Amino acid sequence: MEKSRFYGVGEPLIQRQRDQGIDAAAYLDLVAGLGCTAYRSWMHITEILDDPSTPNPGAVAQHTRLLDRAAALDIEVTGMSHEWFLPEGCIQRTGHAMPPRDLTPGSLYMQALEMLEESWFTMASTFPQVKIWEIGNEWNLNAFLHPDGFLASDMSKPFTADEKLDIAVDMQYYAARGIRRANTGAMVTSFAPALSTPGLGGDMPDFLPVMYGVAWTLDKLYSRIKSGKFWSTDTDDYFDILAWHPYVFTNRPSSDADLFLDVDEPDQLWQSFNDAAYKVMCKYGDGHKQALLTESGFTDCGNPEWEQRYAGYNVKMLEIARKLPYVRTLHNFRLLNENSMLRRAGIEQNQIGGLTEVYFGLFTDPEEGCQPRARALAIQQMTGSKADLAAIGRRLTEGK
Repeated sequence: MEKSRFYGVGEPLIQRQRDQGIDAAAYLDLVAGLGCTAYRSWMHITEILDDPSTPNPGAVAQHTRLLDRAAALDIEVTGMSHEWFLPEGCIQRTGHAMPPRDLTPGSLYMQALEMLEESWFTMASTFPQVKIWEIGNEWNLNAFLHPDGFLASDMSKPFTADEKLDIAVDMQYYAARGIRRANTGAMVTSFAPALSTPGLGGDMPDFLPVMYGVAWTLDKLYSRIKSGKFWSTDTDDYFDILAWHPYVFTNRPSSDADLFLDVDEPDQLWQSFNDAAYKVMCKYGDGHKQALLTESGFTDCGNPEWEQRYAGYNVKMLEIARKLPYVRTLHNFRLLNENSMLRRAGIEQNQIGGLTEVYFGLFTDPEEGCQPRARALAIQQMTGSKADLAAIGRRLTEGK
């Protein structure tokens, strides 16, 4: 019987190694200590490759050491990149941007797609030990898929919701093609949609609970694939597994800026968000495929009362999710707080999401001792792990 990979956690450990000098591979001991058997690793194309065909030896060595440690601990790795290269002639050379969609041979857009395919071929060739590749992140939001030069020029002119999904279909097809050329044994995961509110770049009606945006987006994605107007009508040519981000939000009226600070206790409605996404999969003939919930978690902004409350919420969310037969893994977001690193850089309040983004961690920042927080202890109780998380944290920080 295949080992359960339900309990997972995500963290950009290699980036933390570069920023804070931690031993990224050693920090997987925290993942194992929690009792988690899956890990989502930030493996950005533009940080690992010098160009679409050329791996950077130093970056490859860092990631290989991390992946070797994961294999030794029997932790399944999902490698995720939401950065890519852009061709000469674009304003940018890397980022979350694309030129305007133009399928004319030789266009900047087609060059970008071909570079994406080659990049993923190189990534999957370089890291054959990665069995799951998540080829994009929240492409239904303006922050993660926008026009070339968007962030540096006119942010009032993003791609429309439909333009983003047209581009997302193209990018998924080319990314999957590159991975399959390199490693037929690797599984390709769809980009992971999140909520789809107009303020963030979506077009779901605002009278629906925001997390139905996942199903809303997936339906638009599937309908494009099945339309016959894109590269293939076979969803297997785009992805083997689905991914989405079912954060727990409130069903009460709330602004986009307040979403992570105004959450309800996970209940039947939270299950309904996920079941709706799975029903979309079934509608288009993919009911046999699994789903990775590649991000979901809670931020307490450093408030001890909230920390305890959200530990209970995290348990209820996991209890619901582990009864859903289509869910392969729920990756808790994220392993570590990052307040010390950002405070030292003077940008804590300017992080994406503001202060909310800083306090998703299951453990305190490495510079604050890397000690288990309430959510870590609650998850460990669910997994049944008996590891001394506090001792692991002390060992890691003393040796960092």
